[in-house]
Amino acid sequence: MSSDSEPQPQIVSAESNLPHQVSEAVSEYQAKPVTIDTDTRLASAGETEAMWPGRPARRSVMRSLKRSDADTKSRQEAAAYRGSSATSHTRRDLLTGDWTIFAPKRDLRPNDYESTKQAIAAEHPAVQLPAVQVPAVDEACPFCVGAENRTPEAVWSAKLGDQGTTPLDSAATRFAGPVVEVVPGEQQNWDVRVVPNKFPAVSPCDAEKGDHGDRHNLFPISDVVGGHEVVVESSLHAESITQYDPALVYMTLLAFRDRIRHWRQVRGINYISVFKNCGPEAGASLRHSHSQLIATSLMPHHVRTTLLRCEHHRARTGCTLACDLLRAELAERSRVIDRTDSFVAFCPFSSRFGGMIRMTSLEHQPHFDQMTETSLDQLSSFLWRVLCWVNEAFPGKAFNYLLHTCPPGCQQPEAFQWSLDVFPRLNKTAGFEWSCDCMINSLLPESAALRYREIARRHDPRNVLLTR
Repeated sequence: MSSDSEPQPQIVSAESNLPHQVSEAVSEYQAKPVTIDTDTRLASAGETEAMWPGRPARRSVMRSLKRSDADTKSRQEAAAYRGSSATSHTRRDLLTGDWTIFAPKRDLRPNDYESTKQAIAAEHPAVQLPAVQVPAVDEACPFCVGAENRTPEAVWSAKLGDQGTTPLDSAATRFAGPVVEVVPGEQQNWDVRVVPNKFPAVSPCDAEKGDHGDRHNLFPISDVVGGHEVVVESSLHAESITQYDPALVYMTLLAFRDRIRHWRQVRGINYISVFKNCGPEAGASLRHSHSQLIATSLMPHHVRTTLLRCEHHRARTGCTLACDLLRAELAERSRVIDRTDSFVAFCPFSSRFGGMIRMTSLEHQPHFDQMTETSLDQLSSFLWRVLCWVNEAFPGKAFNYLLHTCPPGCQQPEAFQWSLDVFPRLNKTAGFEWSCDCMINSLLPESAALRYREIARRHDPRNVLLTR
């Protein structure tokens, strides 16, 4: 047979067939959505619309609360698993990307050292101190009033004027804020005072000194400069901030806000850390209640990673990751302890430490230093109550709190949400944690939240969140 009689194949260019291929791909995607890795899919809303024409836009973050029946069933099954105290499991913090191992049975292991301490205590009973010590001046303390010459000159101080209300107890809520006199330096009869740390962790900022660094491939080194300050939380001596009137907590938060504002304006500062160590196990070296601020040119790697994850989430969804997580916590409710009109306290799903409480605002706010006096006054009362819960739930335990605010070096502030983490020091960091930077937590956040809610209910049954 002649080759001329054979059918000739139809030649179609790739360009002419491209719209048909795209249409088929879109139809296949809409019919059977594929699983997408949320850690690597970084397309913005505009890019998504360009790739998938006609796909509905995600305009509201409240979509996370509108679930199908299948989603609700899956969520209920997952919640039941999360509440298990019989098996170990891991949970991931989407803010940092870190995994935490939850092992409730770890608390059942024997402890020879604890048995020895109990035996010694039985043989040599300690002197019983009063349940609540009245703050007073300790002449040996460098932070008490009258010992100002033992510290550097103050850079910020505040004192109470005529208070709008009487001192609070654990079952009250303040309706009017205190009158406070603030000066950027020393003043007589101060109540809260900020001084440079005599033993700073960073070198002071010095424009003439310049930045020295060696970018050697194997041994990189660079100067780290900034400021290290101590916030003395009262002129009278006491170890716990809960022994003071909440008005002093308000002035402490006011000091945080003003000093963060100051350091945010200093050239070269990329990160600001505000923290409190209460008790030797938490890192404190002096008993007098105080907190610290470190402003540094160094942006820690862990902080940078968190910022990148927050920025990627906002690029994908148009929403703030921390706000999405908070909405999910409020929807599930099992880890929420209490809330006010403006703030909420909850135990995070992937808490790295047992008994950890996270406080934040119900409205999106990247910068703690942009909060108003009214908001700080409300937050101070709430924080004071939270610290009372921790002290009652775990009496005698040291604790830390960490204030997270948008760093000066952040390129997309709207992707961040401020928060304050409070956690008692229930366990010691041991070999496994140091070897892999993965924490082991023996107290489920659901169990911790339940314990805190019971305490909050006893103190103020009108304000505690009722959960099923």
